[in-house]
Amino acid sequence: MPTLSAPTARFPSGLLSSTLEAGEIIVRVHRKTLGPVFFGPNPGTPPQNRFDATGGEYRVLYAAQRLEGAFVETILRRPAHRVLRREFVEERMWTPIRLERPATVAKIMDEGLLFHGVDASISSTDDYTSSRALALALYADFPHLDGLAYRSRHNNGEVCFAFFDRLLPSDFSHLAGKRFENHRERTDELMRLHGAVFDASAQVE
Repeated sequence: MPTLSAPTARFPSGLLSSTLEAGEIIVRVHRKTLGPVFFGPNPGTPPQNRFDATGGEYRVLYAAQRLEGAFVETILRRPAHRVLRREFVEERMWTPIRLERPATVAKIMDEGLLFHGVDASISSTDDYTSSRALALALYADFPHLDGLAYRSRHNNGEVCFAFFDRLLPSDFSHLAGKRFENHRERTDELMRLHGAVFDASAQVE
């Protein structure tokens, strides 16, 4: 159940949060050459993603509640990627990850948008200024907060997560991953779901 924390100056209504229980499974899509548990960006690398810390105050692991959300947020995240080469997808795989401890996440979707003083653009705009500022403020004001729950930009029926590195790599255990190249029927299903297609033209040498 959502819980309300004490109000702060920046969040006069407090914090609207929910808890992912230990044992809950989330999904990561990642390159085959890299492990599934990764908090980014790498040290010394500028922020790249929606809820990254502008000054390196924390690092973030991005995941989704289901494969559909992880797929659209990683592989189809750019509008131009509705047409892409199969090789682009098959450089990657998906891995279910189990939480080994409960995680408290701020609800940055549904009624949690107005509650935290934002609107749906926080997870849909190309400009990450506001989303990064919100994440940093929540991180600073609520020391028990482990991350954010929000809706996918390109499929708002899917719930995604941005976990702060208050969670340790040891707080996750990963199950058997699956390579997209070995599951082409499932891959094609995910592409069709989002109106995306593979480019079948011959590559230019």
